[in-house]
Amino acid sequence: MSFINVAFLQDVRKKAQAIQKQNTAPHMLSRGGYEYLEKKLMEEKRKKKLEEAAQFGSTDTVINPPSPIKRHVKWKLARTKKTRHMTSEPTKEIADKIVSHFQFIILIIFVYCVIE
Repeated sequence: MSFINVAFLQDVRKKAQAIQKQNTAPHMLSRGGYEYLEKKLMEEKRKKKLEEAAQFGSTDTVINPPSPIKRHVKWKLARTKKTRHMTSEPTKEIADKIVSHFQFIILIIFVYCVIE
């Protein structure tokens, strides 16, 4: 018969709850996690490419695979509820910063390419 120290387990539980309270950007993913989210997004991109090819009358049966999903897109989608709202206000602020930084980097790359 094993002995379980209930006071120890309660202490561990309290510590875990305290750590979880500090998480200001919780994700809304199910058991599949990021792997399932990425798989789902890749399928959507693949379907979109097939529809575009069919729309333009492409007779090419081989379609290039879609580009990988960017990390910031996955992070943002993981923290978006079904109602299209972020999980918390700090999460929304972080997502806005990420998007603005990404747009700035794209602008710098574009300007650099134009100058070259």
